[in-house]
Amino acid sequence: MKSLVLPLLVAAATAGFAQSLPLTFETATPGMLGYDNASFTIAANPSSVGNPSANAAKIVKNSATDLWAGGKITGMTSLDFSAPETSVLSLKIFTTEPVGTVIKIKLESPYTGEVDAVTTVSGAWETLLFDFGIPACTGSADLVIMPQPFTPGGSKIFYVDDIEQVPGAIATPLPGLPFTFEGDVTADHFFSFESALLSVVANPDVSAANPSATVGKIVRHLGAPFGGSKITFANPIDFSVHTQISIKVWTTAPVGTPVTLKTEKPFWGVERSVTTATTGQWETLTFDFAGSLSDMPTLTFLFDFVAGSTQTGNGSAQSTFYFDDVHYTAIPLGSRELDGPLNVRVAPNPTTEAWTVHLGESDATTLRITDLSGKLVLHQTVDGPEFRIDASSFSPGIYLATLNSARGTQFLKLVKQ
Repeated sequence: MKSLVLPLLVAAATAGFAQSLPLTFETATPGMLGYDNASFTIAANPSSVGNPSANAAKIVKNSATDLWAGGKITGMTSLDFSAPETSVLSLKIFTTEPVGTVIKIKLESPYTGEVDAVTTVSGAWETLLFDFGIPACTGSADLVIMPQPFTPGGSKIFYVDDIEQVPGAIATPLPGLPFTFEGDVTADHFFSFESALLSVVANPDVSAANPSATVGKIVRHLGAPFGGSKITFANPIDFSVHTQISIKVWTTAPVGTPVTLKTEKPFWGVERSVTTATTGQWETLTFDFAGSLSDMPTLTFLFDFVAGSTQTGNGSAQSTFYFDDVHYTAIPLGSRELDGPLNVRVAPNPTTEAWTVHLGESDATTLRITDLSGKLVLHQTVDGPEFRIDASSFSPGIYLATLNSARGTQFLKLVKQ
């Protein structure tokens, strides 16, 4: 009978320290621990401007040699970011460290992910958002707050408050390449890591080399050399027919800056690197994946990085990279889609009136078309080597078509102007 006492006490203690979001730190918060010589306590709010709370959590990075010091809250029961209603972690932060200071959130016990945000003010409260991407994290018990990682401490002070989960978009994965940022892909499709942050912005240099209105932008702040951003498709990237991927890149980083694309799956990846030949203007870079596996669904973008690099970002213009028009090199954007089991061709694309789809063979084929939100806009069965899709009732934008027949499945991107 005595042998049951200790396990029961441990279970009771664990249940007593269980925490769930939100956390306001207005009263004692069990499970708060400083690590790597940092202290993590509840203290008076240093400024009521932007945060009327009486108290906040205070992290002091005491040691100049413990770069990754911070605070953690153990015994969490609510770290599940898989639902749109609770897919983003929000917290308020106050520090007098410079604008551009990186704040890292890690989910541990077990480790399920980490994501960074960057301050935009100094000496004032602001709210930072941490989006854990696709697939969303779930199942950890420890919430780790790591202010200014990769940087010495030395009595640097950070206050955090009002940690909660808030609604965020969980983007429907794209079927595959290509994408252009012209309504087909958003920042929510990407997961950024190690202090690199991605956004979708106006083209900084509209020109003949790239007349697009919107492009992707990655800024590398102070972090690991391999900081970047990745997108995971619904289908693997197929190099069995087309072996090269091209992207357009614009940066003011020096000529010769390395750019790396990496295809990934769990526990495996293949990298290809090239260097820029211009600065301050758009150029097209081509990456040859000949001989690579065709079972990896993730494409990772790494700027100013090649295997063995030690160069880290600093948030400056030379750590800022714009990119656009990611596609198989042999398939001009808008002219036709990737060869697949159905050998489909579509033209014109974009269109204002109708798309004509060429199947190559006369098969009974099920056609489903959805908009980018996943709403079904057309579902029908077609037959013959060629058929027409009337686009007159479609609103301008990007649509995803799925064709199924006895020969297989193929995905198409349809553009209505």
